[in-house]
Amino acid sequence: MIEFTVLAFIAGFVLFRLYTTLGKRTGEERVEPAPAPAQGELTRAPVDAPVAAPLSVGVAGEGVAAIERADPNFEASYFLQGARSAYELIVGAFAKGDRETLRGLLTPRVYDSYVASIDAREAQGGAGPEIVRLKSAEIADAELVGDTARVIVKFEAELAEGAYGVRDAKERWTFERNVRSSDPNWLLSRVQAA
Repeated sequence: MIEFTVLAFIAGFVLFRLYTTLGKRTGEERVEPAPAPAQGELTRAPVDAPVAAPLSVGVAGEGVAAIERADPNFEASYFLQGARSAYELIVGAFAKGDRETLRGLLTPRVYDSYVASIDAREAQGGAGPEIVRLKSAEIADAELVGDTARVIVKFEAELAEGAYGVRDAKERWTFERNVRSSDPNWLLSRVQAA
């Protein structure tokens, strides 16, 4: 009986340490960092902007609060960190023509659009954009429609586009997820110029 009690205590301690080390689900667990860049591929640069901006008022704040009520695992600051990683991963996969990586990060409609652009670019022998610097990311809007949570993140970045040089990119990316789904991942459902 003593051995059982000691083993139960050890198991409980190990589980507690795992939980405190790994934390809780953030909604972005499957987004993995891009592999080490080869020559001419995506490079990561330091990010100057803070990770999260306060969301206490306005439509974004109300939308974030509605999503938090529907999904207790949703936290805006963790979501924004995941969105930054997703931005880098998606832009890098698009630049490399990595359709498999894109498939798991985009809604079917956006995936089809990205693949069509990659096909056209490859047919002309062109190169995709590479991130020089991700300058900022902030939640611009959020809403919960039925079971679908949508969060719009405004990104500002510098992108290198081959012979065209470096340009400033300001875009609004809409991420969505069914809050009732057991899949914690968010998918990119829309990209607009900001």
